[in-house]
Amino acid sequence: DNAAAAPGRNLQLLDAAIHDDVAGLQQQLRSGPADLASIVEALKVAISAKSEASIKYLMAAGFHSLKGETVVKESSDAFQSLVAAIASSICETTTSNSKHDASKEECKEETKKVDPIANVEGAIQDIKDGKFVVVQDAASRENEGDLIIAAEKATPESMAFMVNYTSGIICVGIESSRCDELKLPQMVHNNTESHQTAFTVTIDYKHGTTTGISAGDRSKTIMALTQSKTQPQDFARPGHIFPLRAKKGGVLTRPGHTETAVDLTRMAGLYPAGVLSEIVNRDGTMARTPELRTFCRKFGLRMVTIDEIIQYRKLKESGN
Repeated sequence: DNAAAAPGRNLQLLDAAIHDDVAGLQQQLRSGPADLASIVEALKVAISAKSEASIKYLMAAGFHSLKGETVVKESSDAFQSLVAAIASSICETTTSNSKHDASKEECKEETKKVDPIANVEGAIQDIKDGKFVVVQDAASRENEGDLIIAAEKATPESMAFMVNYTSGIICVGIESSRCDELKLPQMVHNNTESHQTAFTVTIDYKHGTTTGISAGDRSKTIMALTQSKTQPQDFARPGHIFPLRAKKGGVLTRPGHTETAVDLTRMAGLYPAGVLSEIVNRDGTMARTPELRTFCRKFGLRMVTIDEIIQYRKLKESGN
């Protein structure tokens, strides 16, 4: 259970570091092993976000961790390098604008170096490992990025992160046959949504849940969708999870996030169902490419496009 919760807990640690939430940092470091590697990653994003309180707390936590007997040398070196960088930055005279421009140029260089095939294979591995990936569709379509995670890896911690950084409308792409097994009819008979997103009736799992809205309850509902023992009567309708009926053939039939969620989990060797929700900015506007790249850098997430997944499938399924 601790291993399954680790990706979500690490994301919450980074979130607390970015927002100068010392109480949140304390809670996350106490909820699991306070390893130096996690502290180093949190310190990096705190420095990037100029979160002074977080930097002070994480430096103290790092020095405390260095006293342990099981510190990995690589993590120790990384931490001490960061401390040296912080000390050096006190004397820097470079303006914030020049730093910002350098950061943008660095991002452009990173983007140029991405191998699409390797990128998709990396995304598949991340999904298999229970991590989030960010999936962007075409600018001519919705021009948005979705957070996607495998349904069977949807822990309360990962759902809490998802709710905090997306629209909060948590959807689950599942195969059409699974919708039929669970007797999940379409939400409306006449779908007039611009991209024909196939929403079914909404659901909550009945067993071991309360109102269905909490991260823990949503996790249980999502997990239930992946379990063969689950029956139609195990769900209350309406609810707080939005199942989506994926088109047969996946992204080769419909280049949508619904089909992407199913394709990624299937290619990862997991139950073919993925949780997805649109990433939004803090002001509630939709996150576009520049914001999505910043988001991925902050949280160490991989970004892949639907077009890359389409090309990957065509290549692999053609026998090449």
